[in-house]
Amino acid sequence: MSNLATSFRAPAPEPPTELGRLRLLSSTAGICVSPLQLGGMSIGNAWESFMGAMSKEASFKLLDAYVEMGGNFIDTANNYQNEESEAWIGEWMAARGYRNRLVVATKYSMDYKMYELGKGNSSLYCGNNRRSLHMSVQDSLAKLHTSFIDILYVH
Repeated sequence: MSNLATSFRAPAPEPPTELGRLRLLSSTAGICVSPLQLGGMSIGNAWESFMGAMSKEASFKLLDAYVEMGGNFIDTANNYQNEESEAWIGEWMAARGYRNRLVVATKYSMDYKMYELGKGNSSLYCGNNRRSLHMSVQDSLAKLHTSFIDILYVH
């Protein structure tokens, strides 16, 4: 028997932790995810005054540890930490070449440009309407350094 045939029949290696025991997210989704999703709301320091801060270095260490333990499911949103969460996660994925190893979920509909444009000046960047969806997805793709989003939620 060839080495190729043998390698196909070999069992998958044991994951480093239970976090690496992936599960089918949904029978219609066709993707397998970690039993625990890493929430990205605390990744960034823009909301330091009411949520605490996590530096970019600390955020990257957290993300590295999560993946090293077998995690593959990361959640963020277009408005988390005034867009720092998506931007830092995207920068981290690009630097490590991890995009195709991860399931990335993000959200839209929150007023994600209010911090930049001021309250009352950013109404085109929020809501569940078509324009908001398109602008948010376009911006999220750029910040996440990716050409696709695995899961998109209305927030």
